[in-house]
Amino acid sequence: MTSRDRVLAALRGETVDRPPLSFWGHVYHRESSAAALVDHTLERWRRFEWDWVKLNPRKHYHVEPWGVRYDYPGLPDVKPRAARWPVHKSADWDAIDERPHDEGALGEQLEAVRRLREALPESVPLLQTIFTPLAILAELTEPPESLRALLASEPERVARALEAVTRTFERYAAAVMHAGADGIYLATVDWGSRSLVDPEILRRWSRPYDLRVLAAAGASPYHTLHVCKGDALVFEFADYPVGAFSWDATAAGNPTLAEGLARLKGAVMGGIGHETELQQGPETAILAYRRALEATGGKRWLFAPGCSIPPTTSEATLDALRAEAGQGPVIEGRLRG
Repeated sequence: MTSRDRVLAALRGETVDRPPLSFWGHVYHRESSAAALVDHTLERWRRFEWDWVKLNPRKHYHVEPWGVRYDYPGLPDVKPRAARWPVHKSADWDAIDERPHDEGALGEQLEAVRRLREALPESVPLLQTIFTPLAILAELTEPPESLRALLASEPERVARALEAVTRTFERYAAAVMHAGADGIYLATVDWGSRSLVDPEILRRWSRPYDLRVLAAAGASPYHTLHVCKGDALVFEFADYPVGAFSWDATAAGNPTLAEGLARLKGAVMGGIGHETELQQGPETAILAYRRALEATGGKRWLFAPGCSIPPTTSEATLDALRAEAGQGPVIEGRLRG
């Protein structure tokens, strides 16, 4: 099977020759331009030949149109820190308006999708990361968690700003697909965890806007919904029109993969803790893979990390997981052109 055949079969619950797998993560000093991001992503694909590529932009690209800026220390494994954000008081939300979907950081990401799609073989599906409108809105202030109190105290202001963000990303999601992505990877960040939200908040402030972004992207079996953190409210998203649901099935308070398969109509994506088993050496990682394989029976399952992997993740561990999954020895990938 080609990678695309394998991924599609897994998404549809059909028989696969081996479980599809992919890993992704930040390398903070190579995320500040389309060229650097694509070059790094291609280097990792050549090295590991993952079955699909999830483009992993810098975490704040989606809020740069509204003036958010981060300081980078220039080191691959040191996270940037927020330096500037637009909302400091309630009245500042009134200035959050629609922004061009194809300029600045958003235009840069569209260029990255185009470049990556041109370079990758057609047999490798490509996903672009987009965050839910509520998660985007939260990143416009510091700390992001402070938005929650405003949902009750300033609902009209929040709703107006959320509408502006959603309209911007409806246009952006459509453009991402037009640029060559096979699907979007829609991520909640903290705004899908019981630590910050409850089902009522999700129904009022997340669901209608999320569904608009997915509708704008158009139907695709590759669309993936990622629910971050522990205590994830995965099943609140169960009827979203996506082909796969991604979450850290090893984190406290989260459903297991088996529970996900029993209650979700799509495939499940995950199986190894990105900050736990994956960082404890090849033997521990292989045991995590085997547990996930047993839990799913290898059906409707794509093996992946629970979230973005740290830059210091051992390549030896990733190699061991490739071999365990039956991908065979590492060889250099072939790129078109």
